[in-house]
Amino acid sequence: MLNSRMKKLAAGVSAALAMIYTPAQAASTIKVAVASSFATAASDVIGSFQAYYFANYGLTYNVAFTIATAQQIEANIIAGGATGPYDLFLSSSVKEPRDLTKNHATLVSGSFFHYARDRIDLYSPTVDVTSGLPNPPTADFVIPDPTLDVYGAATAELLASAPWYITTIPGGHVFTRPSAGSTLSAIKKGTYTSGFVAKSQICRSVGGVESYPAGSYHKEYRPRDGYTPIRLTGIAIALTRTTDQQAELADFIAFLTGATDTHSVVVPIGQAVIQSYCFRLPAN
Repeated sequence: MLNSRMKKLAAGVSAALAMIYTPAQAASTIKVAVASSFATAASDVIGSFQAYYFANYGLTYNVAFTIATAQQIEANIIAGGATGPYDLFLSSSVKEPRDLTKNHATLVSGSFFHYARDRIDLYSPTVDVTSGLPNPPTADFVIPDPTLDVYGAATAELLASAPWYITTIPGGHVFTRPSAGSTLSAIKKGTYTSGFVAKSQICRSVGGVESYPAGSYHKEYRPRDGYTPIRLTGIAIALTRTTDQQAELADFIAFLTGATDTHSVVVPIGQAVIQSYCFRLPAN
């Protein structure tokens, strides 16, 4: 839970950002590419980050942030080479940062790091799914495409395990949408009455108490139920940066992960924002 000082800082984000975006004050800018499943949380983390460093150190840190699929971001990094488009890649899985480290080592800087964990939920705005997916399924439901989305891949693993043993996707009552975002949209529009989505899409946490949209139903599935843990992973990209940009990047990664920043301070605000979206921290 954010303490009163942190809440005050968060409340001052708009005012701070107004000053930050004044061209004459701009000191440095880093470019962050964010997988879509973390985009909303990332926006809040970035706003809090900029407000904190402006309020405490007078630093006009700017973060230009791009949202795309993890696969597209990785492709952009590879295509960009030594003058690529991003300073930092925040992926929705470990797959892309690991591939960059293994097969494109000259394009990355340092090791990849985990910054959050997520789970999958069976969700419906109208139908009671709290008992979970029946075996066999009795109604159509939708999941993210397992070949395109880490949440879809996790759901496919779950469905392939006991008691369902469903391996044909799409097929039968199982339908797909390209991403967790489009899956949730299809459920909200009523195209499907239920489906599997990212927990972070539908859950919010205040003071450790989780809540979901009023009147909705959900069933949370954990990795131990039959899928590989969803570990959101980041990696810095090997671009030429100014001293100010390098310091900003180091401070942003520290803010995101709860590490010590360049001022020898551990700032918990970023991780508190992440947890407010019902993500778990890597060590929890």
